[in-house]
Amino acid sequence: MKHKGIVRYGIVGVGRMGSIHARNLAKGYVKGAMLAAVCDSDTTKLNKIQSHWPDIAVYEDYAKMFSEGGLDAVVVATPHYSHVQIVIAALQAGLHVLSEKPASVTVSEAQRAIDEARKHPELAYGIMYNQRTNRMYAYAKKLLEQNALGDIKRITLTVTDWYRSQFYYDMGGWRASWKGEGGGLLINQCVHQLDILQWLVGMPEGLTAWAETRNRKITVENDVVAVMDYKNGAKCVFTAIGHELKGSNLLEIAGDKGKITIGKFKMRYLRFAKSETEVNATTKRGYGFTTAKKKTLTYGIGNALNELHCWGQQVNILRDFTSHLRFGTPLLAPGEEGIKALSIINAIYLSAYTGNRRISFPVDPSEYDQLLISLKAKENR
Repeated sequence: MKHKGIVRYGIVGVGRMGSIHARNLAKGYVKGAMLAAVCDSDTTKLNKIQSHWPDIAVYEDYAKMFSEGGLDAVVVATPHYSHVQIVIAALQAGLHVLSEKPASVTVSEAQRAIDEARKHPELAYGIMYNQRTNRMYAYAKKLLEQNALGDIKRITLTVTDWYRSQFYYDMGGWRASWKGEGGGLLINQCVHQLDILQWLVGMPEGLTAWAETRNRKITVENDVVAVMDYKNGAKCVFTAIGHELKGSNLLEIAGDKGKITIGKFKMRYLRFAKSETEVNATTKRGYGFTTAKKKTLTYGIGNALNELHCWGQQVNILRDFTSHLRFGTPLLAPGEEGIKALSIINAIYLSAYTGNRRISFPVDPSEYDQLLISLKAKENR
């Protein structure tokens, strides 16, 4: 059912990301939406919000905000472990809900939120996968849906530009621990890139992974390599590092009929004049060759300036979610899709911390739950 009038949002958790969402809503950067209330257990953060926007209602108890805040929708921007319980509470209170990533820390918990959302088909459940609004990934998605690359032969995903110093970790808080965050580099930063990976090429059949902590005094990973295998025989080599200066952010998808290369701000698409299959079948001398037409697409200076003005790319998902509520447009990032990248993360941890064995999909939720319990226990020693 379409929403009539302005969508009134409440935000649970106004730390770093929650305060950005609050600012974007309060300043009117999301057409058809307004910030009505915020909730946080830290009164200092609530006071800061009220000092900027005194008309915004503030709460220390999200259940109370849900019941008396006069809200239509809720944004959940709390630490990872609390996402699902708040999502479920919001849905049960009759509110649309948009959750920050990751959907949860474990597949079993993420499934609980999906199951609850299915009980409320009249309500929207979305997830903050803002990288899906990047026009380079959107164009790549269109190409792949049109089978422009043909059969996929190889995928490379390199994410080594999430540099984090020891000082960052020493600031403390709930991050960078199994107990507080549920992991390290993967669950915090790389969940976005892994969502884009599965959004473009689908879920792998299985993977084998290695993860370790290098050059930092932390208990979670900051160095990961995984090899994923797909139904057609293609493989993806995924590398993620949090201790590399001037790192790279690169996704390359090579197919029978073309190739896509996407960096942080520029994309190149090569369309082969002859497919590799044809080149191989017709080459009678030499090594084999074909020409290619090249198309280049940039991130766009206008997009970058708009996101700088609005404090981040996340405003695009807020706009998309609001449009869905008001006009019924399809959600770009439905909440039920949050479990996919999380499944890859759980599988990588399972493989890496249980002898680098191959993990098949779907991941066994109970097996991962037991692994997480043991990883948390080691932090207590």
